[in-house]
Amino acid sequence: MDFIKNMLELIKNLSQRFFRSKLVIGSFILTVGTLVGGLGNYFYHLLMGRMLGPTDYGVLVSLISLSYILSVPIGTLNIVIIKFVSTFKGKKEMGAVGTLFKSGVKKVLPFSLLILFIFLVLTPLITSFLHLNSSFPFIIILGAFFISVFSAINRAVLQGLLRFKYISLSNVLEIGLKLIIAVLLVFAGLKVNGALLGFLIAGIFTYFFTFYPLRFLLGKTQKKINFDGREVFNFALPVLFSTLAFTSLYTSDVLLVRHFFPDQQTGLYAALSTLGKIIYFLTGPIIAVMFPMISERHANGGVYKNLLLASLAMVGIVCLFITSAYFLFPTFIIKTLFGSQYILAVPYLGFFGIFLSLYSLSCLLTNFYLSIKETKVALMPVLAAGFQIILIWLFHKNFGQIIWISIGMLSLLLLGLLLYYPQHLRKRSQIILKNEK
Repeated sequence: MDFIKNMLELIKNLSQRFFRSKLVIGSFILTVGTLVGGLGNYFYHLLMGRMLGPTDYGVLVSLISLSYILSVPIGTLNIVIIKFVSTFKGKKEMGAVGTLFKSGVKKVLPFSLLILFIFLVLTPLITSFLHLNSSFPFIIILGAFFISVFSAINRAVLQGLLRFKYISLSNVLEIGLKLIIAVLLVFAGLKVNGALLGFLIAGIFTYFFTFYPLRFLLGKTQKKINFDGREVFNFALPVLFSTLAFTSLYTSDVLLVRHFFPDQQTGLYAALSTLGKIIYFLTGPIIAVMFPMISERHANGGVYKNLLLASLAMVGIVCLFITSAYFLFPTFIIKTLFGSQYILAVPYLGFFGIFLSLYSLSCLLTNFYLSIKETKVALMPVLAAGFQIILIWLFHKNFGQIIWISIGMLSLLLLGLLLYYPQHLRKRSQIILKNEK
C-alpha cells in the first residue's frame, strides 16, 4: 500500500510540474492561437481550393510558396531578435530590449526597401517562370512582404519576452481578416488577386495590433548595447542560411511542380502540400516556445536537456498522429476538405505526411542547436535543400518521385542532426571542466 501511495504521490507531483512548466503553458497558449489561426488558414485554403478550382488554386499556392522564400530575411531577423531579446531578458536588461526594438526598425527599413526594389525589377522573369498571365498577383505579394517585415519584428520581440498571448491573438486576428477579405473579393470576381489582397490588408491591421503591447518599450531609458559585431554576424549568417534552407525544403517542390507540370496537376500537388503543412503548423508553436527558453537557460548556464527531450516528444506525437490519419483515411480527408476534383492526389497523402514529419523534427533540432550557438549545423539543411532542388530538377516524372526525393533528403538531414548531438555533449563537458578549473 505504501508503494502504491508513493507512486500516486510521485505521479501527482510530476503532473503538477508538467502543467506548471513554462514550456507546456507557453506551448499551449501558442498552440491555441496557432490552432485557431491554422484552422482559419486551412479553411482559407479549402475555400480558395473550391472557389478557384485546381488551376487557379495552383497559381495561388505557388505564389504563397514564393512569398515564404521572400520572407527568409524576415525569418532570419526573427531568430536573431528572439535570441538577443531572450538573452537581455535573462539578464534583466529591459532597457537594452527597448533600444534593440527601436533601432531595429530604423536599420531594417532601408534593407527591406532594397529587397522590394530588386524583386520589382525581377518581376517579369518570375512571372514567366511561374507561367502567370499577369504580374499583378506577384506585386501584391511584394506589398504583403514589406508590411510583414515590421510585424515580424514586433512578434519576435514579443516571443523573446515570452508574451505568447499577444502572438496568439495576432495570429487569430490576421487569419480572420485574411479569410473574410479574400472570400469577399474572390466572390466579387477578383479570383487570385482577391485571394492575395487578403494577405496584404490583414497584414497592415496585424502590424498595428502587435505594436500595441510593445509600446511600453518606447518609454524605457535608452541603454547602449555593446554588440560584438563579429558575434552577431557569426550567429546571423548561419541563421540566414538555415532559414533559407528550411523555407526551400517545403516550397521549392511546389514551385518546381508549377514550372514542370500542367496547371491541373499543379493544383493537385498544391492541395497535398497544404494538407502536409498541417503537421508543421501544429508543431511550430512547440519549436517557437522552445527556442527562447533554451536560449535563456543557455545564457544563464542552466540545464536545458529536459526541454529538448520534452519538445521532441511533443512534436513526435503530433507527427505520428497526423501521418497515421493520412495513411488510414486519405480519400475521406481529401474529399471532405478539398472535394472530389482533387481525388487523384489520394495515393500520395500519407507519404507527404512522412515528408513534413521529418521536416518538423529536423527544424526542431536545428533551432535547438542555433539557440545554444551551435551554428555549424546550418550547413546540413543547406546541403539537403540544395540536393532536393537538383534532384527534383533532374527527376520529376511524377508526384511520387518528387515526394520520395524530399523524404530521402529530410531523412539524411535528421540523421545528421541526431548524430551531431554526442559531439555537442562532448564540447559542453569540456567547457564545464574548463570553467571548474
